[in-house]
Amino acid sequence: MKIERCQGVYEPEDDSYLLMEIEEVRGKIIEIGCGTGIVGLSYAEAGANVTLVDTSEKAVKCASRNATINRISANVVRTDMFGGIKGKFDYCLFNPPYLPSEPPDDPSWTGGIRGDEITIEFLQNFKNFSKCAFYIESSLSPITKRMFKGLAFQVVKKIEYEIEVLSLMKVSVNALHR
Repeated sequence: MKIERCQGVYEPEDDSYLLMEIEEVRGKIIEIGCGTGIVGLSYAEAGANVTLVDTSEKAVKCASRNATINRISANVVRTDMFGGIKGKFDYCLFNPPYLPSEPPDDPSWTGGIRGDEITIEFLQNFKNFSKCAFYIESSLSPITKRMFKGLAFQVVKKIEYEIEVLSLMKVSVNALHR
């Protein structure tokens, strides 16, 4: 697959590639914060029904262009998180902006003053659309899991760097709390 990188849009990095290597992900998928579209388009190329979402007009145009270049069908929507999204999905995918910054800087990589604010919003809302999600978590802005009653968290894979650990996290709605 050929992916055009676009000015002002988060470029695929190791965190993006972690989200592309999940064997169980198929069916109807929504990717929040799609950027260039590389993650969702990789699943669409494999036959999934994919909706790509981003708040950035530049990212939405970039993801749409990458879908066209690769002749891949995907629904691309400009909205904030799940705003205006209807229906249920088999999986939600999210590579959140997770780096702390005071004051919050570039929204493509800054997750707020603590770095976890946008991820927390995702975790509070994904369960209205799916029973399972995968997201990237940084050791620089760890999520306090106990604040999410009814969700089960699992580390699927890690990439360790000198100053940071990136974890591919699986979060599921606990069957006992449905």
